[in-house]
Amino acid sequence: VRMGFAFTRLAAGQAFTTPPDSQKTWLRPVHIAPVTAHEDGEILAGGWLRFTHLDVVMKTSTAFECQRLSLSEYLQISADKTAAETALHQLISPRADFATLSLSRPHIMGVLNITPDSFSDGGVHFAAEQAIAAGQQMASDGASVLDIGGESTRPGAAEAPLSQEISRVQPVISALVQAGHIVSSDTRHTQVMQAAHDAGAQIINDVSGFTDTGAAQLMGTQYQCNPDSAYAMAMHMQGTPKTMQQNPHYDFAPLDIYEVLEAHVTRLKTAGLPPSHIVVDPGFGFGKTPEHNRQLIDWTSLFHGLGVGVLIGVSRKSSIPKLVEASADGLPDSLYGRTEDERLGGSIALGLEAVQQGAQFIRTHDVAPTAQAVSITAR
Repeated sequence: VRMGFAFTRLAAGQAFTTPPDSQKTWLRPVHIAPVTAHEDGEILAGGWLRFTHLDVVMKTSTAFECQRLSLSEYLQISADKTAAETALHQLISPRADFATLSLSRPHIMGVLNITPDSFSDGGVHFAAEQAIAAGQQMASDGASVLDIGGESTRPGAAEAPLSQEISRVQPVISALVQAGHIVSSDTRHTQVMQAAHDAGAQIINDVSGFTDTGAAQLMGTQYQCNPDSAYAMAMHMQGTPKTMQQNPHYDFAPLDIYEVLEAHVTRLKTAGLPPSHIVVDPGFGFGKTPEHNRQLIDWTSLFHGLGVGVLIGVSRKSSIPKLVEASADGLPDSLYGRTEDERLGGSIALGLEAVQQGAQFIRTHDVAPTAQAVSITAR
């Protein structure tokens, strides 16, 4: 929580400082367990988990106040019963299929960067033939979606010329779509989005949340022309890749980010894209400190309140060694994840925490081990 702001957890039965119906309220599902574990509570987003309680959070001028309530208690204290039932419905309503994928179970999204300078796999798949072969292997290893990027969005990265980004990704997208795979284009530029659609990409994955001029409108137009190729994944990023790690700050990261993602969803809906065609990504590592990233994982279930699918991308991120340092002592140096290829364990652990809160997509460089872990966890 930002300096000057407090986060207060109220005791059972203690009243909020301000009546709950007087300002914005956020709902975080808690006491979450597999559907097979018990029959109490409600099913989260129509998926593989149930929850019995909510952390109900309000914001005053100087603090966030949070109280843990059962679902029935929440409905009882709410002055506006219709609004409360609508908010709860957003959390429990089954999500529609996304690009033919059922969101009643989690999916793996394989990362395929056609760049020389991405933070982890830059240069590895730079040639189109290598990238196509790698994408085929990811699909064989369990990736439901292949995410093709032609511009590095690592911290400090400068923009690539749009013509260069297009020339990198178009042949790879086209080949993998023709081979029968679901492909997303990882881009924040409207012109590249159009080129990706032309090449057959069914999904656009935008780290800037479709804020580029005309980006949301393009998605709405694409939906009118061909709904089967107009799916949007909108991420939160504070600043740009070049500036995002320059002193990021929030009052409370999960709630501040929720508000931005809600604006992204509204922008896309206003442009004509239905919620069934939208997924949100809180943007782990994009303009966040390790503490902010830890909060995002802890509060993943909050984002189901937006009524759309949830994507989490933690793979090989630089926060992993910092989180290890904060929670462990005396480990061999190789286990801290100082380099990207030493972060598999942390990547899987964080991804599984998100799956255990109902995240429907896990974006990863390491498809096979992540798919194996997720298949055991989501039951």
